[in-house]
Amino acid sequence: MMYYRKALKLQAFLDMAEDEDILQGYDAIERKNDTLSAQLEAMADMKFIHVVSCQIYGLQKTTGDPQAQDILNLMKRYPSLRVAYVEEKEEITADKPRKVYSSILVKAVNGFDQEVYRVKLPGPPNIGEGKPENQNHSIIFTRGEALQTIDMNQDNYLEEALKIRNILQEFLKHSGRRPPTILGMREHIFTGRSASKNCDYETI
Repeated sequence: MMYYRKALKLQAFLDMAEDEDILQGYDAIERKNDTLSAQLEAMADMKFIHVVSCQIYGLQKTTGDPQAQDILNLMKRYPSLRVAYVEEKEEITADKPRKVYSSILVKAVNGFDQEVYRVKLPGPPNIGEGKPENQNHSIIFTRGEALQTIDMNQDNYLEEALKIRNILQEFLKHSGRRPPTILGMREHIFTGRSASKNCDYETI
């Protein structure tokens, strides 16, 4: 998913840079032109955010699971990455214990995960199939006009990410009674030792 951020920055560079800057190259500008580099970062931050839904992240932190540290390392490496998880805790209400569930969004700040939002849930989030429920509890933390949902076993390429700006233009077409709301396109997935194959994912 982070290829989308790189693609946004590269396309913004081509749109905003002077001819002389383009001749020097994208990598050189990132190192030498602080003003333009800051503008590219701001553009990417405004256009792109990546929310990973990991319901058991809170449990992993509590139990000292090393995978929790792996997730934190990813958030530190990619500042636009957010992680949504479900917190389950017990509260005493009217002298009776009851379980309280919350959806929490965190990001990395100074090497630690910091809570950004917390939304109390009406009950346990796992009332249906795991995959859609995992997406449902985190979708409240997304924003913008378009939302792309992908699986954890989806691969990607920078060349594919460069297409996303043109793909989003499809939502502006009105060939029928209503504008399109769901757009399907090809994806490249991998699963363990299985051979790679193509299938569809959806942008909503």
